[in-house]
Amino acid sequence: MNARFATAMLLTVGVVSTAQGQTPVTPHQDAATQSHWGERSAGGVKLDTATFISQATQGGLTEVAVSTAVAAKTQDPKVRQFAQQMVRDHGKANDELRRLATARGLQVPTSLDAEHQASVQTLSRLEGAELDAAYGTQMKEDHARTVALFEAATKLSDSDLAAFARKYLATLRQHQHLAGDLPGAVHTG
Repeated sequence: MNARFATAMLLTVGVVSTAQGQTPVTPHQDAATQSHWGERSAGGVKLDTATFISQATQGGLTEVAVSTAVAAKTQDPKVRQFAQQMVRDHGKANDELRRLATARGLQVPTSLDAEHQASVQTLSRLEGAELDAAYGTQMKEDHARTVALFEAATKLSDSDLAAFARKYLATLRQHQHLAGDLPGAVHTG
C-alpha cells in the first residue's frame, strides 16, 4: 500500500461521515466551516450541545487511538513525541468532557464508531515513512476540523461547555501548528 493510497483511505474512512442527517465532508471543503464529521458548526448553522459532545468525544477518542498506535510503531522521534502529546492532551480533554456530559445527563461514546475504528485499523497496518506521512496528513486535517468545531462551540448557550471549548482551543491550535511540521503534512500558503 503506498502513502498516497493510505492517505486517501484515511481521509475517506476517518473524516467523512455518512451518518444519517449529516452532510459528508470532502477534503476539498473549507475546514473553517466544517466540524470533524461534517455537520456545519460555523458559517451560520448553530451547533447544539449534544452534537458538540458527540463529535468532540468521537474525535478525541480517535486522536488517542490513532496516536497510541503510531507512538508504538513509529521510528521517528518527532512523530513519537507528537503522538504521545496527543494521547495525553486528548485523553485529559476526553475525561473532562465526559464529566460535563454526564452532569447534563447526556451519554457519551466510550468507544470508536465503525468509521473511526476503520481509520485506526488502516493507519495501524502501515509501517515506517508511510505510517508517519499518513499520520501527519491525518493530524493536520483532523485538527483543522476540530479547531473549527471548538470555535463554534465557544458560542454554545451552555456556558460550561462554551468555557470547555475556549479552554482547549489554544491547545488544539497548538496541535494544528505542530501537525503542520510532521511528515506528510502538506504545507499550504
